[in-house]
Amino acid sequence: MARWQPRKTSSAKATRKGFSKSPKKEGDLNLTPAYLPLGGTRNATNSKNGTGKPGKRGKYLEQAKQGKHGKQGKHREQGGEHRRPLVEMVDYIRSCCKVDGLGPSEEALLSTRALEEISSSVDRLRAIAKDQRGSKPLEKLIKKATTESFALICPMLLEDLEDLATNQYASHVLETALRSWAERLGQETKPPVEPVVSACTKLNEGLWPSLVKNASSAHVLRQLLMALGGYAHEEGKEKLAARAGLLPQTKHEVAPEIAECRRQSAASLIKLIRQDYHLCLNSHASPVIQLLLRLLRDCNDRALLSEACAAVVGATKGLPSMERCEALTASAAGSRVLEAVLEAAGAELFAELFSRYFRTRLSDLATGSNEFGPFLSQKVADALREGPQLQLALSELDFVACLGTGSQSAQHMVVLKFLEASLRLRSGLKQAAGGVFRALGLQASSEYHRTWSSILSLTSLEVPDLLEAPTSAAPKTEKSNPKKSKKAKKSPQAPKPERSEEPNRLRRLPAGGAMLLAVLLRFPAETVAPVTSGLSKMLSSDLLVALAKESRTARVLEAALAPSSALGPRLRLKLAAAFKGAMATLGPHHIGGWVCAALWRTSLADPKLRESFAKELLGVEDQLRAENFAVWKVCGLHQVKVRSEEWMKQQKKAGKVQALFADILAGEGEESAKAAKLRKARADEDEALAKAAAMEDPTLCTQTPALKQAKTTLI
Repeated sequence: MARWQPRKTSSAKATRKGFSKSPKKEGDLNLTPAYLPLGGTRNATNSKNGTGKPGKRGKYLEQAKQGKHGKQGKHREQGGEHRRPLVEMVDYIRSCCKVDGLGPSEEALLSTRALEEISSSVDRLRAIAKDQRGSKPLEKLIKKATTESFALICPMLLEDLEDLATNQYASHVLETALRSWAERLGQETKPPVEPVVSACTKLNEGLWPSLVKNASSAHVLRQLLMALGGYAHEEGKEKLAARAGLLPQTKHEVAPEIAECRRQSAASLIKLIRQDYHLCLNSHASPVIQLLLRLLRDCNDRALLSEACAAVVGATKGLPSMERCEALTASAAGSRVLEAVLEAAGAELFAELFSRYFRTRLSDLATGSNEFGPFLSQKVADALREGPQLQLALSELDFVACLGTGSQSAQHMVVLKFLEASLRLRSGLKQAAGGVFRALGLQASSEYHRTWSSILSLTSLEVPDLLEAPTSAAPKTEKSNPKKSKKAKKSPQAPKPERSEEPNRLRRLPAGGAMLLAVLLRFPAETVAPVTSGLSKMLSSDLLVALAKESRTARVLEAALAPSSALGPRLRLKLAAAFKGAMATLGPHHIGGWVCAALWRTSLADPKLRESFAKELLGVEDQLRAENFAVWKVCGLHQVKVRSEEWMKQQKKAGKVQALFADILAGEGEESAKAAKLRKARADEDEALAKAAAMEDPTLCTQTPALKQAKTTLI
């Protein structure tokens, strides 16, 4: 393939930013940046007066040759010979990335030839990786590289890990190379293992302290840990989750050498945390430690995970350090590490953390006395293992402060997490629900009528006030602004419609209210009497349609119509019957369609109600198939339309069967099964951690070489 040549430009064209603005003759090459050395590229004399005497640039060059400008002058003097080839190479690889209309094989061939040119010299590769204009196209070429070319360039990049990782541009190139290495684990031809092993060896020899605190190299270390675990890069929402410190779902098997490198790297980092606990408070090192804890947990490296959690909280003989916990809680970076510890710690370490530190401080943390406290409180609720722990936590939690006036969404989420913990542990259900009702003033039976509206709004709001009051359509009078009036005359625009023109619009509600009500609907009926008794005040067609069209409140209606709902079969049918006449509106709606499907499933117990729903949906069948085909499919409207009599017989038979087994199907069996499954998974994990902790005693079990080394280094 012919080497790309820069095109010729005329002096009439505008020069790009950073390039010489001196006049050029026809046919000159537009490749001379303004920062290039002066020798041999520009005239160093002042030609305006024709004297031939050196001007400012010429004097600077003469001084540079004499060494009066130090390294910068020498660089300018010697740079004319080697900077121009780099510029040409950068332009060449940039042009390779901009070629359109090529097939996969042609793109692979083009990237291979470009990488061969780049990797012909190690110094050239490193210079391009550190260049602002060359690093990005180099990343694109690495992604498209064939197996052979990637095996050639990957060792060259990882060989100089310390120098490249600390560069703001080359660090991105290293990240891309490691990410591509992990993605190629899923191919038939595996990527080379030796470069990664060599890089980990250099890190474990003493590079961790300098690289883990650097803003650029910390990202490289995170990607290296992901590659050691076999986690491939993902796009979309999963990419955002990876940035937040969560692990991707795509995971490939790694070679035994890579698994050993992962354990040795983890042991080195744990040793560093033991020596300097301020590492957890560093904003760059904190994400690396968080990722390490989650990685060890997912890869079943239980012994190292136990050591890492103990190192973070400064635990000695199983007892965490209170000073260390206070320092972590008061720091933004440290609190995130402590959250990761709460997620990954075993039952014994968490019990000590809860009883010695979090229990007495839970109320202050949850109410926001510390700006990071509510998030730690949420993790504490997720990590609770036993019913007594939950009951102690609920007795310490201030529900009024978390749900009262002036509370923030973070405090609402604390209450939500403890409600979910009650469902998971099947303990403290009445205590948790009662705390919510007392905080909102709903404990008296005379206040049950406003239960739904008060929980949704988290204020003392009546049911009719959930809908916005219609405002007058008269335009608002504003003060005259001459600037705005001139713009309005120049570009007249149609007036925006008022919000009151939309019928049945729901007022703005906090996100936490709908989530709390949806969880309370999963509680046993005897523990949420205000919720079941207050449903009758919500059976207004306009209000229900407005609730069904909002994403947050639509989930509340779905939870209310679920078979495991606290409402029971009769109240669910009563709620479904209140939607008569609204199915044609909700069916084609992108949010209301989900509620429509839930209503269809609930109406199985009443064949007449289901027939009424079918007629309403058939009236908008064309619109339904065009805008929300899933609802048309779930409801089986084609069968209703083609074989109506046979369909009616099937519905009556199914309704009788459901009525016959209503007592068996109703209740909290589904929620109990979910809770039992979660408890078993957590118990199995705690048992595995306990067995791994026993590996600390060499008389109880044998250890692998990596774990023996980890033990010796940590002691």
